[in-house]
Amino acid sequence: MQPPPIELDLPLDLGPGTTPAADEVRARRLGHLMELPGMDEATATRLLAAFPTLGAVYAASEERLEELVGSVAAARIRWFLDAPLTLPGRPARRPHWRSAA
Repeated sequence: MQPPPIELDLPLDLGPGTTPAADEVRARRLGHLMELPGMDEATATRLLAAFPTLGAVYAASEERLEELVGSVAAARIRWFLDAPLTLPGRPARRPHWRSAA
């Protein structure tokens, strides 16, 4: 049995004749793109047209993004997506396991 797709693998554009629920999902994905630095509605629309999923946007090279949105926006997007998830000088959080004893 194949696991269900995660949000990053679901289509950005659900095509013509979509239901209101599908439009809501598309709007959520567009809103997610709008949170990236250097993003405005026109830039997000170009990315929606060029990439099939959020995962594809996240995996795009800076050069490919530059073709679509320009060098400054592409650099900001890649910088944000490539940033480490922890702050410098702070150890990564580890899960705290309780002992069975």
